[in-house]
Amino acid sequence: MKKKLSFLAFFVWWLASLFYLYEFFLQVFLSTVSKQIMQDLHLDASSYSLVAAAYYLPYSLMQVPVGILVDKFGARKLLTLSATSCAIGVFGFSITHHFATAFVGRLFMGLGASSAYVSLLVLALNWFPKKHFALMVGIANLLGAMGPFLAGGPLAYLLTLFHNDWRLIMVSIGVFGIGLATMIGLFVRNSPSRSKYDIIFLNPYQEPLITQLKNLVKNPQAWMIVLFSGFVYVSLPLLGAYWGTGYLQARGLSRTVAASLSSMLWIGYAVGAPLFGKISDSIKRRKTPLMMTSLIGIIASGLIVYFPTHEVFIYGFLFFCIGLASSGCSPAFAAISENVPENLQATSIGFNNSMITFSAALIPPIVSYLIEWGVPEGSHNYTVENFQQGLFLMPIFYAIALIFSLFFIKETYCRSQHEIVKVHLG
Repeated sequence: MKKKLSFLAFFVWWLASLFYLYEFFLQVFLSTVSKQIMQDLHLDASSYSLVAAAYYLPYSLMQVPVGILVDKFGARKLLTLSATSCAIGVFGFSITHHFATAFVGRLFMGLGASSAYVSLLVLALNWFPKKHFALMVGIANLLGAMGPFLAGGPLAYLLTLFHNDWRLIMVSIGVFGIGLATMIGLFVRNSPSRSKYDIIFLNPYQEPLITQLKNLVKNPQAWMIVLFSGFVYVSLPLLGAYWGTGYLQARGLSRTVAASLSSMLWIGYAVGAPLFGKISDSIKRRKTPLMMTSLIGIIASGLIVYFPTHEVFIYGFLFFCIGLASSGCSPAFAAISENVPENLQATSIGFNNSMITFSAALIPPIVSYLIEWGVPEGSHNYTVENFQQGLFLMPIFYAIALIFSLFFIKETYCRSQHEIVKVHLG
C-alpha cells in the first residue's frame, strides 16, 4: 500500500513520540529529587538505587515480548495500557512512604515504558513512506531526549518553586499520563485505512519465537556485541538517572545547576546516536565508531571522577562527552543486525536493547553500594570521596567495551554476514 503524508499520520506519530518523551522523563527524574526522596522514604544509597533500578527490570525483560504484543494487539491498545500503567506507577510513587511501595511504583512505570520505542517504530513504519522512516525516528529520538532534559534543570526549578514538594509534582505528572493515555486511546490508529485494492502478502513460514531465540543465543558475535552495548551504555543512566546531580552537588554546585548539567548527558546521547551512525555508514565500518566511543568514555569518565574543578563549562562538556560515548550502542544495533540471518534481525535488536537496559538495572546498585561504603547509617551527605569509591568503575566499564570492540567483535563492513555472495567465473 502506497503511504501518503497526512495530518493524521503526523498526529499519531506525535502522540507516540510524546509518550516516548514521557517515559524517558520517568526513567531519569529520580536523579534530580534523590535527596528529597532518600530523606522522605528513609532510604540509604543501596535501597535508593534499587528503587531506581526497579524501572529497568520489567523494561529490559519486555523488549523481545513487546514486539509480539504489538503484532497481536496493535500499537493503540498497547500504548493506551502502557501510558495508564506509567501513570498508576507515578500516582503510587507520589503517596509512598516506604521502600516496598516505591519499588512497586517504579515497576509499574518500567512495565508501561517498555512498549514506547517499539510501538513508535511500528507506527512510523505503518504511517510513513519508507524513505522518511529514518528521519522520523531521528526526530523522535530528539523529542525523546527532551524527557531527560526536562527532568533536569526544569524539574529542579519546579522543586524550588513548590518548596521541594516533589509529591505534588508527581501527582501532576501522573495526571498528564492519564490525559496522554486518553488521547492515545481516542486518536491513535495502528495503520491507515486499507483500500480494497491493496495486496497483502503473508509469510506462513516464520519460525516460532523460541526457535529464533535459541538460534540467537548460539551466535557468539551477538553476545560480544550485546556485552559491548551494556558496558558502553551503563555510565549514562548511572550519572543521568542515579547519581549525576548528587555528585555535582558534592563538587559544590547548586541543585539547579547540577541538574541542568546532568541534562547534557542526554543531549550528548541525542547528538551522538545519529552522528556515529552516519560516520559508520559513511566509512563502511562498524568497529571504528565502537572504538571511538569507548575511548571518549574512558577519557571523559576519568576526568569527571578525578579532575578537581568547579568550572561549570568543563563539567557540562564532560557530561556531554559521556552522552557521546554511550551512544556507541547505536552503531552496535546495526552491527548485531548484520551478524544474524534476516529472520533474526528484529529479535537481535530486542536482545541488544534488553542487555542495555539490564545493565542499567544491575550495575548501578553495585556502584551505589560502593558509594555508601563507610558512610554513617542514616546519613545522606555523600562526599566526593564517597562518590569516587563507586564511580571509579566508569572508566573500567568503557575500557571493557574497548576490549570487546578491539579484539572480539568482527568487522562487517556494513554488510550482512549471511547474504549470498555471487561469484562470476571466467
